[in-house]
Amino acid sequence: MPIQGFIRFRKHQVGVALAAAFSSNVAATRILPYRGPIKVEPNRTTPDVDTGSLDPVLPSFLGPLDVTGQWDGKAAFNDLPYIYALGVKGGVTPTGSATGRVWTYQAASLTPDPFDYVTDQWGDDVTADLQTGGGGVIDSWGLQFADDLSAFDVTASLLYARVAIGSNGFTGGLTIDAAPAWLYGAHTVVYMDANAAAIGTSPFIDAVHSANFAVNNNLDKKRFANGSNAGFNLAGYGRGPREITFTLQVAKTVATITEAQTLDDQPVPTRYFDIKTTSTEIIPGGTTPYSNSIRFAAELIGREDTEIENNSTITLTYRGKYDSTLGYALKPVVVNTLASL
Repeated sequence: MPIQGFIRFRKHQVGVALAAAFSSNVAATRILPYRGPIKVEPNRTTPDVDTGSLDPVLPSFLGPLDVTGQWDGKAAFNDLPYIYALGVKGGVTPTGSATGRVWTYQAASLTPDPFDYVTDQWGDDVTADLQTGGGGVIDSWGLQFADDLSAFDVTASLLYARVAIGSNGFTGGLTIDAAPAWLYGAHTVVYMDANAAAIGTSPFIDAVHSANFAVNNNLDKKRFANGSNAGFNLAGYGRGPREITFTLQVAKTVATITEAQTLDDQPVPTRYFDIKTTSTEIIPGGTTPYSNSIRFAAELIGREDTEIENNSTITLTYRGKYDSTLGYALKPVVVNTLASL
């Protein structure tokens, strides 16, 4: 007899909306091909008092409820807007048509962008044990490709405002995208320019082995004493300093050696990057390929001598920054077939 609770039946079904979805759940519209649980931590504490016993006598009391989640998988063009909407800025609608939807997420630095909020149904075939996290946002996320230049890895760490444990089962009628268009390192070019006007024009040639782009939003959780039995649910998130880190492993070429030697320059030169992935797969019905671009300004903060098999490499680490000439610190743009979240 099969034992229920098959890990291959696990899935994340999500619905995303701006503002209103923070306080109330929205219907699921998509299955995301990611692994990772929703974790519920009630932070129960046993009173540290004298009770005439070597063992606890009094019951524990609840602490602030922490609900977190993790998404790990491969990056597909039609799934990336979910990462950007929850981890960069919300309220974005695509331009273009079915032969090329353009999603642009230019992050504000001098004002706080709102996030979209996710309702995330997670569980397996035991639907009575389903967990539904609501009001979720991405605290940190990353995209990276390895030196085999295969499909990008995507990872995201989420915070949820609340959770329903043992909720009423998955929303029906959804099927996963069975033929996703993946992002590949082999289809990626890393551009680095010395001035903002030229961003996206100067590629590294025969140099880039691997890359890792990561964003940490450093969110903090806010709760208010309003006399409600749901008082441990979050009332909102505080925006901390956004940390953008870009790590690039490169072969030793004239260009990369010259760049590595700017590590101790004063003033530190600002570099303008575009990580551009253009798929070989054309969007059906047109001539436009799937694509993803991440543009940002950064400064070199670290250099490490590394290796890949028989060759020395240099690993360069950059820290993102707001640049007034460029007009932003971060601007992902993805072209796909997704009409809405």
